[in-house]
Amino acid sequence: MIPDASGPDSARLASGSTAPLSTSLASPKRLAIALTPVVGIVVTPFLPFVSTPTFVFGLPAAVVWMAAMVIGTVVALQIVERSYQRDGGAALDAAEAALDAERLAKLPEGEAH
Repeated sequence: MIPDASGPDSARLASGSTAPLSTSLASPKRLAIALTPVVGIVVTPFLPFVSTPTFVFGLPAAVVWMAAMVIGTVVALQIVERSYQRDGGAALDAAEAALDAERLAKLPEGEAH
């Protein structure tokens, strides 16, 4: 079920404004979730097992760590996406798509890309 688009964006959409939608996608909670694996990737060169001959499942520990961070990134982005959709992101995305289609229909034939 898609929630109704209400709040400040619904008034903006009704007025026909072309300003970008202000969604709550970039909330502090979602940014923290998304940045967790990024921090893990950035600190990799400073971790003690990178400079030692440590092996996990026959692979260097740094390779296993980076693989875990890649998987962690996918999981974190999935959590962020589900949280966004649960908070009404689908309705805002649909409203923005409708606005884009309307603007595209108003463009002269040669300008539409």
